[in-house]
Amino acid sequence: MIHTRIGKITAVLGISAMLTAGCSLFGPANESTSIDPPPQSETALETNPPGEAPLSGDQAQAPGDAVQASVDRTVYLLDANGYVVPVSLTLPKEEGVAKQVLAYMVKGGPVESMLPQGFAAVLPEGTKILGMVIKDGTATVDFSREFKNYDAKDEKKIMDAITRALTEFPNIKNVSIWVNGQPLTEMPVNNTPVSRLDRNHGVNVELADGAIPGQTTAVTVYFQSQLDDKRTYFVPVTRLIPKTRDVARAVVEELIKGPKEGSPLFSALLSTTKVLDVKETDGTVTVNLSSDILRYDSGKEANPESLESLVLSLTENTGFNKVQLLVEGKPISGGAFDFSKPVVRPLTINTMQF
Repeated sequence: MIHTRIGKITAVLGISAMLTAGCSLFGPANESTSIDPPPQSETALETNPPGEAPLSGDQAQAPGDAVQASVDRTVYLLDANGYVVPVSLTLPKEEGVAKQVLAYMVKGGPVESMLPQGFAAVLPEGTKILGMVIKDGTATVDFSREFKNYDAKDEKKIMDAITRALTEFPNIKNVSIWVNGQPLTEMPVNNTPVSRLDRNHGVNVELADGAIPGQTTAVTVYFQSQLDDKRTYFVPVTRLIPKTRDVARAVVEELIKGPKEGSPLFSALLSTTKVLDVKETDGTVTVNLSSDILRYDSGKEANPESLESLVLSLTENTGFNKVQLLVEGKPISGGAFDFSKPVVRPLTINTMQF
């Protein structure tokens, strides 16, 4: 059976273009676009004057008035298997976009009417975002007291969801959590340290077979899960593997290995696929694979989902913004997408449309 991935992706590929100059949601002028068509330029994230303390209590900034326009935002939710998953939702276009994203991750909040099948919000019910300051790459977010009302088993998931959602914005590199005007040094239930959270902490973390704790390299790969009998979505998994300096090759090899035994996830790459070569030059990761990757749809082309998982995973881990995929030394072309030139990471992932 051929499954359809949830989301939208267009065949706009190739060398990345410049974004509009100035302060925009997607960063400075030299940020790359993705293989999706770029949205309209957005206003900057909410910030306070330099040195101003985070807002809390009655000082909290009220959200901007919603306008008729809408825009895709990436929120992080829990799927039916308990994984923290990015989901692109179409939300009202308003100011305070980082605060808005968090508000759409609260149980019982406005996201409830938009939740995909089997998904749930991750932040405790009743949680309010009292204020936020973004300065020097750090987002300091102040939650209301209700933030403390969660089960111990959800603590790491809450931390991961907040961190991943906020660091989706290019001007946020790490996150500091406050509750009711007071900074947290550890989470309130299981006492997990939370000084500064960043993407290096991973998401849906697992230890690879044969890896020794403390002697590992973390790679985040995008496997897939099944929504129904026809549709799938991507799930990021941070796997701690034996230490390696060749991160790009390790990413591809872990995708080929697939999820751990007993996992509800799967990989779109055939396990017989071989990594022939991996090079990193001039901002581009070039991956040369064996022809097994073309054994999709009666052997005519590569599975589009496998190609997208490769692009997502490689750009996530290497810091390079372009990926060139080769088969037996030749660029992939034909089929659903043209990979004859380097491509960049999609702007949206798991766009749930019904």
